[in-house]
Amino acid sequence: MPYLDVDFEEGPIWFISDLHLSPRQPALTRLFRQFCETRAKEGRAIFILGDLFDYWVHPDQSRETAYAEVFADLQQLVVAGIRVYVMVGNRDFALSKALLTSFGLLPIPDPMALRLGTQNILLTHGDLLCTDDRRYQIFRRVIRHPLIRLSVGNLPYPWLQKLATGLRRGSTREVQKKSLNITDAHPLAIHTALHYGITDQHQEHGFDVLVHGHTHRPIWEHTDDGWRMVLGAWNPDAACIGRWAAGQWSLEKIKRIP
Repeated sequence: MPYLDVDFEEGPIWFISDLHLSPRQPALTRLFRQFCETRAKEGRAIFILGDLFDYWVHPDQSRETAYAEVFADLQQLVVAGIRVYVMVGNRDFALSKALLTSFGLLPIPDPMALRLGTQNILLTHGDLLCTDDRRYQIFRRVIRHPLIRLSVGNLPYPWLQKLATGLRRGSTREVQKKSLNITDAHPLAIHTALHYGITDQHQEHGFDVLVHGHTHRPIWEHTDDGWRMVLGAWNPDAACIGRWAAGQWSLEKIKRIP
């Protein structure tokens, strides 16, 4: 797994995930735009670790007002000299590299290794760590298969919207039936990720910090295996995001300004 080795100096760097932005939740978009206009501008880089959008099925979405505003805000950050890295998640995995780069954003794979100062960092959306959820892992492999994506991607945009809505409803019902342990990151998966990585290309020296989202259970914790930061899901009033500056990590809460 190659490392992203960029000199971010003393930072700060922001880590966010699980925003789930959509036209149906304008308050979420307002909080995100507020972040872009304030705290985001303090940083040298922003890493979006998946699920920027509640769903993504077609490039035409980027022309709709709610989505166009999000891309415009991110593009303004890029123009201001802030690097914006985007990893896709389980809800917006159909976001293409071509579309992201057209707005000046920097696509990154899941997982991705990063060097910050003397630390080796592993970034991932987080769903790959939920290994007890076998039904989901099978679905993930199927829906992301190149042939399936090609077939589905050729459907008309209105059909894809209906398909995405149906899948979201089914996913919500499925999650409600599962225990909290199944939908959380498995301890063995966390151990393996910190020591060897997530892909088949195991890392010789492992990682000092694992950063991910997806589980919606924010925490900054130290175990015998290393440090783990779990980013929070955004709600209309607040969000729990990660910050790195001058070698120091923290989870910070941003709140909506009335």
